[in-house]
Amino acid sequence: MFCDLHMHSTASDGTDDPGRLPRLVRDAGLQGFALTDHDTTDGLEACAKAAKRLKIAFIPGIELSANPDLDTDIDPEPDVPRGTMHILGYGIRHDDDKLTQIKTWLVQARAERNPRMVERLNELGVRIDYEEVVAEAEGGVVGRPHIAQVMVRKGYVKSVHEAFARYIGEGRDAYTRKDRLSAADAIAAIRDAGGVAVLAHPVQLKLPDADTLEHVVKRLKDLGLAGIETRHSDHDPGDTERLARLAERYHLLTTGGSDYHGSRKSIPLNATRTPMGVFERLQDAIQAPQ
Repeated sequence: MFCDLHMHSTASDGTDDPGRLPRLVRDAGLQGFALTDHDTTDGLEACAKAAKRLKIAFIPGIELSANPDLDTDIDPEPDVPRGTMHILGYGIRHDDDKLTQIKTWLVQARAERNPRMVERLNELGVRIDYEEVVAEAEGGVVGRPHIAQVMVRKGYVKSVHEAFARYIGEGRDAYTRKDRLSAADAIAAIRDAGGVAVLAHPVQLKLPDADTLEHVVKRLKDLGLAGIETRHSDHDPGDTERLARLAERYHLLTTGGSDYHGSRKSIPLNATRTPMGVFERLQDAIQAPQ
């Protein structure tokens, strides 16, 4: 029995409606899942209702973008793109006031950032309109994947991955950073909303060595981190094993998920084969008093 604890819907940058995801989860042979849209809880209520109808175990979640600049004493080398830090929140209240405020703030930050990114792309000869990007999002939170999808459709790149690698990934010519939460604020917001905070896909931090990663994990635990996403579609078996040992050392939960985005990425549901026992331990942690 398996679960998938990391997936996205049209409420952020996935291509499947949140009310449709439970049926896809069931058809993939999974017994439980979590919806973790980027910086929004908009899809959670519809997803929870559909999961209940289909009798599939469900955990409401969110994925918050956080500033990776912790006290690591590591200066990035010139021209080396910085990594990204995302904090998953599980068991949150979908209508929590603090998360709603954060969503509003982040949406405004993106609303200012995304048009600037499109302007830079135009300066580089990539002729797309911001209105096309908004239409691509279909009412969801507009983000870089929507810009990338327009670039693919208009033939400037062959894939979303190429769009990030050549143009809009961190450190690339069209990249414009948006304001991000501090890790402390992201974790506090998740905990205040009744959830547990988990470090998503640690390899995307792009840290130089295992000692630096351990330092970051220790700092995050001091801030209230409860777990590490050890299984992820970007992790090879060695990564998963090393991260599991790190989680054990610091008495942290382990979670896992595909990071499913529908047709926007070539990652299927259940790509990580996360045992249902992981879901159950996470659920126990959510229900335990903090």
